[in-house]
Amino acid sequence: MGYIGLIPRRGPPPRGPVGPQWPAEERRVLLLHGTTLPRARAIVEHQAMAPQTTYFALGMSNRDIARLFALRASQRSPREGPPALVLTALPEPAFERLRRAGLFHALPFDPGDRPELRNRRQWVLERGGVEILNREAESWRMVPLGPRR
Repeated sequence: MGYIGLIPRRGPPPRGPVGPQWPAEERRVLLLHGTTLPRARAIVEHQAMAPQTTYFALGMSNRDIARLFALRASQRSPREGPPALVLTALPEPAFERLRRAGLFHALPFDPGDRPELRNRRQWVLERGGVEILNREAESWRMVPLGPRR
């Protein structure tokens, strides 16, 4: 099984026509969602997200974006506790179905956002896609980020 943006969990991928490749049905897309610790706990406990528009970073190479989302959520709602990340693995075919249906799409950050976010993308899952994510996701993990700074 391989992850987009992550190294495979077991051994090297099979060799494809253009080099090593995992078959699409075996690849997973790693989604990272930044939130507060109590909300992250609830998501992981229920293995599901609330049916609302939700923002993600895609793959471990974009975990700094998810961390920023978590810090912002914690600063907006200081009584809800420290920041945390929720990580979920979605089979690539499910991710592609959501994209093709217009329920999952990449957006640039606002021009007024931090300079380091220019030319980067945030992934938006529309409310109608959350049920599909909840049904298709294969794992839900939480990573507490510690106290706010």
